[in-house]
Amino acid sequence: MFPRDVDAFLASGFEDYIMLSDYSATVSKSRGIIECQVIGASPSIRLASFLQELPGVEILSGETDGETETEISGEAAGGARREPSTDWRLVVEQDGVRIDISPASADFEMFFGRAVTLKLSGVATSNHDTAVEALERYGQALLFDLDVVYNRFVQLGKRRQGNRPRRHEQPDHRPRFPRNEYASQPLDLYQYGRAAAGLPLLEYLAYYQCVEYFFPFFAREQIVNSVKSQLLHPGFDAQNDAALNRLINLAAPAARGGMAEREQLRATLRSIVSEADLREFLESTPEYVDHFCSKSQSIRGVGTVQLDHNPADLRDQIADRIYGIRCRIVHAKQDGGGKSEDVLLPSSKEANSLQADVELMRLVAQRALIARAARA
Repeated sequence: MFPRDVDAFLASGFEDYIMLSDYSATVSKSRGIIECQVIGASPSIRLASFLQELPGVEILSGETDGETETEISGEAAGGARREPSTDWRLVVEQDGVRIDISPASADFEMFFGRAVTLKLSGVATSNHDTAVEALERYGQALLFDLDVVYNRFVQLGKRRQGNRPRRHEQPDHRPRFPRNEYASQPLDLYQYGRAAAGLPLLEYLAYYQCVEYFFPFFAREQIVNSVKSQLLHPGFDAQNDAALNRLINLAAPAARGGMAEREQLRATLRSIVSEADLREFLESTPEYVDHFCSKSQSIRGVGTVQLDHNPADLRDQIADRIYGIRCRIVHAKQDGGGKSEDVLLPSSKEANSLQADVELMRLVAQRALIARAARA
């Protein structure tokens, strides 16, 4: 964020600060103080008031109910509710490590604007990585404890730098009276995904579950069409054991209780979207081409999409990518060493780069709903 007051910024000693990774955070090289914005679960939450209700909050000065006070929250007579102070802090410390939650410092406001911040001191800040490690170790632990013990959920603020969404051209014609009736349950999942904007993993899974609702229909449809094609073939001979075995093998997945999930996803994509539509989406912006098609992928465990010179159906490539990301989100398994290498973490750089895949998953969910819509 570029400062509003350039003169004040130049006088602030900005060269003393290092920005910390994807966080809305700084570390002072001279003082060794890490400062990071904290945010609530919703923009509508008045964070200062929300946190000042915690026991142990010091009201240093400021107007509260028209009077200037200095007190410890929770100790006011009668526990009367008061307006939030503009000068307050919550401090916890042990073994020389101090964590302070309070209004942002003037220098922090210069970079990021007015906020409530967590300030951490007494830890190693010799370089960027050690500062980030300390912030995550102590800051996230304290905020989790506040949630568990006091039901006060706040989190470290991040600077989201995900893929830029593609532009959607808006038609000129006025909205029409709806002609389709959509299945209510998957539509509810789709709308849940739309409401989860800014939470890419949750949004992605909601769209996936919307499509997953239709797996049994499209998987069975593919088996039925394959069997029907064999039966209608002029060369099919019901007296030929080899021909009958081929027919049985085609129907075997249905007899065993269905296809594997990856194959069901492939069958669904083949039924609801064309290769041309997927190609148009992937080529809609240069950023999307780079995100999906570059050899170096920002999301581990997914393959490069090859638009040209690839015998594989583009829909199968996309289905495999969707399934790979879905598995990274839901399969959080810890090994004996305490590591979860495969899980896609909400706070990771991978999650921040997921926007293009979320848009793709949304397109697929839309096509699934439309494909199974009934005329109203």
